[in-house]
Amino acid sequence: MKRFEERRVLVTGASRGLGRDIALRFASEGASVFVGYRNRRDEAEDCVAGCASLGAEAASIELDLEDAAAVRTSIAELPDLDVLVNNAAIIRDQFFLLQPDADDAEVIATNLNGTMACIRAALPGMIRSGGGVVINVASVAGLYASPGQASYAASKGGVIALTRTLARELARHGIRINAVAPGIFDAGMAQRMDHRVRDARMQLLPMGRPGRSEELASVVAFLASDEASYITGETVVVDGGMTA
Repeated sequence: MKRFEERRVLVTGASRGLGRDIALRFASEGASVFVGYRNRRDEAEDCVAGCASLGAEAASIELDLEDAAAVRTSIAELPDLDVLVNNAAIIRDQFFLLQPDADDAEVIATNLNGTMACIRAALPGMIRSGGGVVINVASVAGLYASPGQASYAASKGGVIALTRTLARELARHGIRINAVAPGIFDAGMAQRMDHRVRDARMQLLPMGRPGRSEELASVVAFLASDEASYITGETVVVDGGMTA
């Protein structure tokens, strides 16, 4: 039996990048997958097709993480979730004094508030079902100094603190919450950051290469599985030793 047979999984920001490969990983292990997207419907449907080609049931769901009410409505229409992966995020690189207030607000609204909105929307169903798993995709920027990424770092640091606090708060309901903190990968946010920041970080990689998206997907799938049944409140750094 595959690890996620008869389990329903929502992955936000799954139309491309790391989120897409996380969704495909769950599909390959038997899950019914909901592919969350905001603007890229065609790419989300392509991911749905990819999940279906692996023998999984899949559907796309539009989620604007800046609109908490709409997130609640959309997730309430889904069957009760077994696993929620909060992957969707945006980045606006700029030195702090030059960063427009609106950019700061958008990053915090999407990355932190949006994560909170998705969790809050998914919790009633998980509690009804007697448990569930939440995996938050944070970043090494939330753990270590990342000049030029103040708002992004603050949002991801908030996600890590949220993970720890909700793990304590929700354990009595049988709900586990963990985070992963990726470093430089061959897909996702790292490909959209300022090239100067990315080049500088590449010089710090002891393993001499960026991570492969399937390597992060494997960690996410492990944390969501019963094999990690006694792990909650943790942030697993997946960065090839960059911050070791």
